[in-house]
Amino acid sequence: MALPPLGGLRGPRRGSLPLPSKHQLRREAAVEELDSPPQSPGGSPGGPYRVVLAGESGVGKTALAGTFAGLRGVPAEDEHPADTYEGRLSVDEEETTLILYDIWDQPSSADGDGGLPQGEAGAWLRESCLQTGDAFLLVFSVADRRSFSRLPPTLLRLREASPHPDPPVILVGNKSDLARSREVSLEEGRSLAVMLSCKHIETSAALHHNTRELFEGAVRQIRLRRRRPAGGPSRGPGGRRESRTKKAKRFLSSLVPRNGRFFKQRSKSCNDLSVL
Repeated sequence: MALPPLGGLRGPRRGSLPLPSKHQLRREAAVEELDSPPQSPGGSPGGPYRVVLAGESGVGKTALAGTFAGLRGVPAEDEHPADTYEGRLSVDEEETTLILYDIWDQPSSADGDGGLPQGEAGAWLRESCLQTGDAFLLVFSVADRRSFSRLPPTLLRLREASPHPDPPVILVGNKSDLARSREVSLEEGRSLAVMLSCKHIETSAALHHNTRELFEGAVRQIRLRRRRPAGGPSRGPGGRRESRTKKAKRFLSSLVPRNGRFFKQRSKSCNDLSVL
């Protein structure tokens, strides 16, 4: 039985998965979108907003993308699953176009584009996502501690490469339905989010638990940062924008354990995706 679509979404699904013609879009168009420059901080509240799924293999990124498209999954015989999705969301009574990219684990999907070898093509796709993403969903599996331990270096790379001064990042603990196999507690996820100055949410793509909240939260985080006055925390003395090196150093310094009061205060809001 097919799963019901995620409410409020409509429009084409993009990628290589065979679907009715109304859902199809040529891959070239999706690649062209990655080539386009990122929007300025004062961009339109209606988007389009580009959201990138990142994280280790097997954590459920494609399953989360499938819930966004209102699909049950990808046929096993499909060699290259769809990687780009577009839909309309109504968030806080504002219509927004959201484009979701799931190409972090698909280096072979760009083979032959511009004559790039497989490894170089995959690196190009990931770097393009880092350059164009308006928000990032950094996914790990609560049943896989290794995927959780890889979050800090991935986030460091993300923040260093992003042209945005303070891109929204949400740590997504997926597969929360696997209670007996859990290796990462809710408290650990929230504590790491506080240390990394991110938001946090647990989801289950299999059960559609918190998936709507995740995508709507990503939209809210983008809007909040774009509406924030210039000269925020990501700028240096005198309102000058920090260099990537300084951003990386500031990020690494944030990994130093803080006092209990700090964690208690921040952990109360790290799971609230409607506030900064």
